[in-house]
This record gives sequence, C-alpha cells and structure tokens, in this order.
Amino acid sequence: MKNIFNLLATIAFFNGNAQCLSPSNLTLSNFTSTTVEFSWTENGTAMNWEVSIIPDFNVGDSLPTSGTTTASNPHTFINLPQLFGCNVFFVRSLCSSNAYSPWVAIGTGGCSTEINNYLATLSNNTFLFNESKVIVFPNPSNSFMQIKSTSTIDKLTVFDSLGKVVPLQTQNNNEINIENLSNGIYFIEILTDNETIYKKFIKE
Repeated sequence: MKNIFNLLATIAFFNGNAQCLSPSNLTLSNFTSTTVEFSWTENGTAMNWEVSIIPDFNVGDSLPTSGTTTASNPHTFINLPQLFGCNVFFVRSLCSSNAYSPWVAIGTGGCSTEINNYLATLSNNTFLFNESKVIVFPNPSNSFMQIKSTSTIDKLTVFDSLGKVVPLQTQNNNEINIENLSNGIYFIEILTDNETIYKKFIKE
C-alpha cells in the first residue's frame, strides 16, 4: 500500500534563475528501510532535474550547491543510510546547461518544530541572498548593526538559529541593537517595497 507521509514542504531559494520555474507539490512515498520515492510537479518545460538529500538536517546546515542529475520523476533514492530523524529532500529544474531553478525542498516528519520554523524562514518565493541590494554591517558585531538598502525598508524581523523571532529595538528600520543577544548565528528578514531578503549575521 502506498504510504505517503504528511510532510512539511518548504521552498528554499538559493542561487537560482528566476526565469526557470521551480517544481512544486513535492511528495515522498513508498518508504522502505533504505529507499524512498521522491516526486514533484514540473511547472515549466524542464526534462531534467537535480535532486539532493541532507540527512540529519540541523538548523544552520548549508543548502546544496549541486545534486544528482535525473530525468526521472518520480526519482527513487536508494541505499540511504537511514530514514528516521530529520531528512530534507531537495529538487530543482534544469532548464538548460547554464540555467536552473531555485531549490525547493520537503522535510520528513522527524524534523522538529524548531527546524520546521527555521525552514519556514526560507519559504518565501522572493527569498534572496542579494549582496547588491542590501548590506548589513558590521558583521560580525557585538552592539549595533546598520542595514542599507537600495529600496525602502518597511520592516525588519530577526530570527535565532532555531527559527524563533527575536524582539529587538530598531531605529527607523535601518539600525538594530543586538547588545542583549547571546553570541551566535542569526537571520534578519528585510521586507522592502517589492521583495523579502534574508541575511545571516553573527553576534560576537
């Protein structure tokens, strides 16, 4: 009997081509002890995809920079070391030899609420690591951080490494006071007039 888990799907955009559409409706099914079937809906004309898995996923783990190329949808992962815990499966469309979509991902039911919250911070379809549009400095910092943008900043939200919102004092949406934060890695969500940008910063 086909066994499809009710899983959290999250879109994780990372160095993709906006003209190459990402897959959607990601599903994991037909689990065995070492295999799983991974399927999705192609929203463009791609006939090939890259797939990847990050086992034992933790908050702060890097997203894939590449994956295994496949022409099969669904794609069957085989010889997996284990399928318990938090595993995140990624796919992106290959539209040409040098054009690929942003990654999209689905996490298994073993992912904690904290990890799901963290993944949710990556789920906006305008998620960008855009160095030219927004600058956060100094980074690392132990007191105040400045946020400079080519667009008007409407709102700033800071998340800790577990994906929890951290209340902070802001000054005209261009400065945040991080003096009271514990040392570590944080993410700042910067809402502008036409997109949402995320930046990682370090409190030291």
